[in-house]
Amino acid sequence: RPATAIAAAHIPCSGERASGFTQDLVFIYFFETGSRSMRPGWDLCPPLSAAALGTLDFSLLYDQENNALHCTITKAKGLKPMDHNGLADPYVKLHLLPGASKANKLRTKTLRNTLNPTWNETLTYYGITDEDMIRKTLRISVCDEDKFRHNEFIGETRVPLKKLKPNHTKTFSICLEKQLPVDKTEDKSLEERGRILISLKYSSQKQGLLVGIVRCAHLAAMDANGYSDPYVKTYLRPDVDKKSKHKTAVKKKTLNPEFNEEFCYEIKHGDLAKKSLEVTVWDYDIGKSNDFIGGVVLGIHAKGERLKHWFDCLKNKDKRIERWHTLTSELPGCGGALADSGNRGGRW
Repeated sequence: RPATAIAAAHIPCSGERASGFTQDLVFIYFFETGSRSMRPGWDLCPPLSAAALGTLDFSLLYDQENNALHCTITKAKGLKPMDHNGLADPYVKLHLLPGASKANKLRTKTLRNTLNPTWNETLTYYGITDEDMIRKTLRISVCDEDKFRHNEFIGETRVPLKKLKPNHTKTFSICLEKQLPVDKTEDKSLEERGRILISLKYSSQKQGLLVGIVRCAHLAAMDANGYSDPYVKTYLRPDVDKKSKHKTAVKKKTLNPEFNEEFCYEIKHGDLAKKSLEVTVWDYDIGKSNDFIGGVVLGIHAKGERLKHWFDCLKNKDKRIERWHTLTSELPGCGGALADSGNRGGRW
């Protein structure tokens, strides 16, 4: 029998997938006198039909200290042609699962007439907690923008966030896959009202408590357009004279508003232990009562992070302490959903 020559071709298909496996396609060719046969070794890649959708390079970084998830979309290669000219107008859309709200969706700019787009664009989710990193999955979709019809889906991939290490950038190079179904029942069971970033500082110079309303994230949509027009109110309770109310400006058509406003409550440091800070987020409506989105109470009777935030403020004079808090659907003693009934006719 003639000697057999063996040659192996190692073809990388995707450097790293959401499952954590390295995906390689290995072909082994057996050459014999007068004949040639090809026998695949193992094939962990998607089938050719899926691989033909294209590949996507991106990186993820969970900034644990600032509760932020940075998603850098680098480039795509060999995307499936979607337009009559044999090209596409691609963009990338991010979606945190579970969660059906528009607040969970971010997208890159659209690049025209290319199957090999380079974005180098970083999209950031704020208010991401360690709990989110355990139970949420990032869905990354590549789509084709169409001016005259609905945008078309090209391919997607999904990354369980528990695969990421805090404060370490993880780089991915994956083959896009066909669209997978989203579990709608799971979305509803884990629905949230949103989150708010609050800063507290007792100022010895001003003899008062400085309350900073920094931003909100993932707010519930209250309007028909899928957005809200949010603003924030704060009270220092008990409030016998009813003079402690402060309000931020209204931010139009957003579920991730940035306020960066600060209010000062003149109060002796020793009296703060008897007080509670009530923070509520509202959707501004013209001609009717504003809608309650969610709220949080910080103080001596609070629990968990809300109590810890308050105590840390009391113990550390002149130090600004910033924390994210999850909004609840009702406040203690309010007995159900709230309505800003005094805000009719567009007055807030």
